Amino acid sequence: MPIQNVFEHKITGKYAKIPILVFINIFGLSGLILWTLTGFLLFPIGLVYMKFIQGYSVLLLTRKCIWIYGRVWQFIFSAFVVFQKIDFDPYKFSHPGIIVANHRSFFDTYCMNMLPVYDICFGVRAWPFKMIFYRLFMELAGYINIEKFPWRTISRIAKKNFADKSYVMIFPEGHRSRNKAMTKFYSGAFKLSIENNVPLIPVCLTGTEKLLPAGRMFLAPAKIKMKILDPVWPDQFQGVARHILLKKHVKNLMDAHIREMDAE
Repeated sequence: MPIQNVFEHKITGKYAKIPILVFINIFGLSGLILWTLTGFLLFPIGLVYMKFIQGYSVLLLTRKCIWIYGRVWQFIFSAFVVFQKIDFDPYKFSHPGIIVANHRSFFDTYCMNMLPVYDICFGVRAWPFKMIFYRLFMELAGYINIEKFPWRTISRIAKKNFADKSYVMIFPEGHRSRNKAMTKFYSGAFKLSIENNVPLIPVCLTGTEKLLPAGRMFLAPAKIKMKILDPVWPDQFQGVARHILLKKHVKNLMDAHIREMDAE
C-alpha cells in the first residue's frame, strides 16, 4: 500500500513524522539515482536493438527511452505518490500539436510519461542541458533550448516535428510557481501554434508541488493529478494580436480546471 494512503491526512507533510520523510527521501532519491545510472548503461543496448532491429531513428528511439525512463521513475515513486489521470481521451492526440502544461515542480517533466504519446520534442530552459546525465539524451532527442536557440531555429525545429507527426512540449510559464498560482505565460508556444496551424493541448498538473516544490530540498508524499483538456485550435482567434488572445484563453481555461483539481 502506498505510504501516502496510510498517511492521507498528513499528505502536505506538515504533520508527517520525520522517519517517514527520511524513508521517502532515502528510498526515492537513491532509487532515482540508481535507475538513472542503470538507464545510462542500458541505453546503448536499446539503441542497437531499436535502431537496427526495429528500425527506429536515433531521435525517435531516444524519445521512447526517455518515456520508458519516466515510467520506471513513476513505478519507483508510486510507493509514496498516487498518480491519477483525468480525461485521457485518445482523440485529444489525434493531430500533432503543442502540449502546454503549468509548472510547479522539478518533477513536472518526469510526469510527462503519463501522457499516451512519447514522440515529444521538449522545449526547455538552458540549465537542464548542463546536467551531465541528461544533456546527451536531450540532444539526441532533438530538444529545444528555448533560452539559447534563436526564434528562427525554434520555429524550424517545431515545423519539422509537426511534419513528422510529432508533438512539441512547452511550459509557457518558463519558471516554477512558488505559490501554486500560475505565473505569466510567455508567447512562444502560442505563436508556434498560429504559425503552423496546429492545436494547443493544455495539460493541468496538481500535486507535484507537494512532492517537491521550488525552494525545498526534500521529498514528501503527494497525490499527483494530470488532466488533459480539449485541444484548442488557433483559427478561432483573429487579428494582429491573435496570439495574445489565444494565450489568455488557454491560461484562463487551465486556471479554472486547476483550481477545481486543487479543491478536490
